[in-house]
Amino acid sequence: MSSQPLSDLGERGLIQAIARYFGRAPAIRVGAGDDAAVLALPAGELVATTDLLFEDVHFSERTTAAFDVGWRAATANLSDLAAMGATPVGVLIGLGLPPETPVSWIEELYRGFTACADPHGAFILGGDTCRAKNRTVAVTALGVVAPHQILRRSAALPGDLLIITGKLGASRAGLAALLNPECYTALDRAVLDSVIYAHRHPVARLEVPALVWQVCDRAAAMDTSDGLLDAVTQVCEQSNCGAILSTEALPIDAATQQVAGADAVAWALTGGEDFELLIALPAVAADSLLIRLATNGLTGTIVGTVTAEKAITDRAGQPITGKAFEHFCS
Repeated sequence: MSSQPLSDLGERGLIQAIARYFGRAPAIRVGAGDDAAVLALPAGELVATTDLLFEDVHFSERTTAAFDVGWRAATANLSDLAAMGATPVGVLIGLGLPPETPVSWIEELYRGFTACADPHGAFILGGDTCRAKNRTVAVTALGVVAPHQILRRSAALPGDLLIITGKLGASRAGLAALLNPECYTALDRAVLDSVIYAHRHPVARLEVPALVWQVCDRAAAMDTSDGLLDAVTQVCEQSNCGAILSTEALPIDAATQQVAGADAVAWALTGGEDFELLIALPAVAADSLLIRLATNGLTGTIVGTVTAEKAITDRAGQPITGKAFEHFCS
């Protein structure tokens, strides 16, 4: 990898340097190199999503290596596709870069992105680059979904059970360990490594929607990019419902518990960037989904019930409050 600054290479030189990361597959009729990519899409509805990552907002040299920036950028977009029930077919990446950016940093970003995305068929189709004051990564991901298998936030009904995949709070714990290492010197290194890895290498649950449709014909879903409470709130608002959450049942692993201490439940509810899937589905199908998740090496936990009353409460009837991160609020 080249350690020279981008200013020595120029835009065309950069494109040549990263060309090996561009996707090649039979469905890509025209890939990077023309004015636009051309895909032969399988039958279904086109799903499109986009995410922006800004230096010093979403990542920094202090917490995130270039490989991890790429990995997290891929997961953020693939998780949105998963939440809609879609299968990835390709991505476009736009980069805003200061001229002094090391070319090696850019190559590492693409290496991390493809390591995460390529196994799911989310091949890089092209994109754009331009000069910027701060490093910026803009990703547009494309997917397809069968018309009758689109997952929506608005499909929940009273009586549905709420299932969350995986564990919660680990990404928030990893960020805390990276930002304030002096606070956790008493903890075992393996504990810290576990939560830091969860923060740097989250996983999109792309295999879950197919399992959902195997056990029911109606479900609502959203990912937990902004935390479980935010996902439950948005699903309930769009479904015109409320929910009772079992905060004592939240899936928090031992490492996260050790790092978070008394904040473990709060971090599980509002920490965000775990990129797990929240699923609301008929109660009669919940156990079957849990079994199918386990059979496929995944975990799922029933964390609540959808109600007709439009409030989010715990089992004692107390309102659950918390604030997810919002970009335009102080």
